[in-house]
Amino acid sequence: MPRIGRYEIEGEIGRGAMGVVYLAHDPRLRRRVAVKTYTLPDGISGDLVREFHERFLREAQAAASLSHPGIVTIFDAGEDPALDLPFIAMEYIRGRSLRQLLERGGRLEPAWVFTFGTVLADALHVAHRAGIIHRDIKPANILMRGPDGAAKIADFGVARLPTSDLTQSGASLGSPAYMSPEQIRGGPLDGRRDLFSLATVLYEALCGKRPFQGEDLASLVYSIAHETPIPLSRRLRSLPSGMDEFFDRALAKDPDGRFPDGEAFGRAFVEASRCPAPSTGDDTVVEAQAPGDLQEPPPEERAEEAVHLTGSCDTLPAGGRGRFLGLKFAAAAALSLLLMGAAYFYLGRNAHLKLDARSSIGSGTLTLRVDGREVYSRPLAAPAGGKGVLGRILGRDRETFEGWIPISPGKHEVAARVMPEGSAGPPLHDSIVVDLKAGETRTLRMVAGRAFGTPLSLKVD
Repeated sequence: MPRIGRYEIEGEIGRGAMGVVYLAHDPRLRRRVAVKTYTLPDGISGDLVREFHERFLREAQAAASLSHPGIVTIFDAGEDPALDLPFIAMEYIRGRSLRQLLERGGRLEPAWVFTFGTVLADALHVAHRAGIIHRDIKPANILMRGPDGAAKIADFGVARLPTSDLTQSGASLGSPAYMSPEQIRGGPLDGRRDLFSLATVLYEALCGKRPFQGEDLASLVYSIAHETPIPLSRRLRSLPSGMDEFFDRALAKDPDGRFPDGEAFGRAFVEASRCPAPSTGDDTVVEAQAPGDLQEPPPEERAEEAVHLTGSCDTLPAGGRGRFLGLKFAAAAALSLLLMGAAYFYLGRNAHLKLDARSSIGSGTLTLRVDGREVYSRPLAAPAGGKGVLGRILGRDRETFEGWIPISPGKHEVAARVMPEGSAGPPLHDSIVVDLKAGETRTLRMVAGRAFGTPLSLKVD
């Protein structure tokens, strides 16, 4: 049986770009463990290899100092001299990663997310108090233990100890979709960076979609750095009403606007989860996943529930009871139709956005999206005859146009994207969140081009 150190390898669990995780048996303590190895591509200098070996072993030094039910326990670390391979032996978690669960489609049961989200926030609080920043919180690094669904943070391999003497060549490590704005900009990092990533993970777990998205890396990075995510209530109306306010703060672009630590994050998450959910609105996302099987109530419980819903009519004779129930149902149906008609007339009316746009972009395409759905598109072609000073003063280097966008009442994210043609420059993005009432019309003002002092800007009157 192959070995790494003293550990007998039983099989491969997972494989990444720079390492492999094996299921192994520890003959000394007679238990199963997960053994993580670290390899580097050929052609790297000896000094760099030694540095990365030190960084890998630092994962054990950092994580082994932490004791929390939400963190994978590190048992041992070393280097196999025969294989010239550093390794870490850690707690084996039987189950799936959160990434695997989300890739199966849909979202997770909200009560489950509320439970493990609080545990993970507290786990990060413990790590941050010890001076350890994970820097790569993502669904793949959150392991969900079966069958109880307990969550544990794994892979502190890119964690950074402030007292480390190693070079900072790994400053850009992490997964782009879950990075914070300050990490994208290469700024200084603290524990609030991990909490931003955790909020991104929890948002995705609750509704099945990430708060920041893009068709390519450039647009994804722009979205994280500049765009406001769609409020969670727009994606899933049955969630507690406090979730929008929680994620507004947890996903703030400025770290000073976020929760100061994991303790405050977890406390706010619990409070938000206890807020009442709206009484109307259907969820349109796919069915939720839960840690255990969701079973239908037995027939006798369903029958008892039906009795509670219809009530008892034992005070009336059988014939009178039937006629009385018939009258009740008829009256209820008539009232329901009346209420539905009134609701449709007063609440079902669309709102409108009137687009008032000015552009000095000579060649390109404008696209407007509402909550990720394209609602408007047109080519841009500002006149080419206004290049002189007089032409610019008279506005001959720009075009103006209008448009009307019907939109349902409520809070929506409106995003504009301008794609210049040829080599005129990179795509331009801007977004804004608008709250519209039934039958309301508001003006969406857009300017695009250097003639207006900004590449692209949206505002609502």
